[in-house]
Amino acid sequence: MDDKGGELSSIKAHLVIHPGLEEPLITDVTIDELGITVVSFSKGLWRHLKDPPSMVRRSAKAT
Repeated sequence: MDDKGGELSSIKAHLVIHPGLEEPLITDVTIDELGITVVSFSKGLWRHLKDPPSMVRRSAKAT
C-alpha cells in the first residue's frame, strides 16, 4: 500500500498456510510480479518499483 492506503500492485497467487511457520515465504517470481525491490533481506527493507529511489519501506512484523 502507498502512503495514502492505495494499492501499489496486484497479482493472483496461491496461498499455502503451514501451521507453525514463523516467517512468511514468498517466491522470487511473486516478488518480481509484485514489483518489490529488496534493499535488505535481514532488516526487512524494500521499495516498490513505483517508489522514488530515496524511499525505503519496512516489512510488517508477523503477529
